Amino acid sequence: MGFWEVILILLLAFIFVGPQKLPEIAREMGKGVRWLKKNYTDFKVTMAKELSEDNADTQQCNKTKS
Repeated sequence: MGFWEVILILLLAFIFVGPQKLPEIAREMGKGVRWLKKNYTDFKVTMAKELSEDNADTQQCNKTKS
């Protein structure tokens, strides 16, 4: 996103929300982004663990078949 797009978004937010509510909304959006990042990281870790366990089970199953 370029400089002018950010300026336009901030200007529109300032017009529609007003100067009193803008810091509160920005704070809530920051909390939301942090929450999403944390949950995404937790999801990635869980999926990697599950896939590695599944891969180990598959390899062990293949060894017993041979």
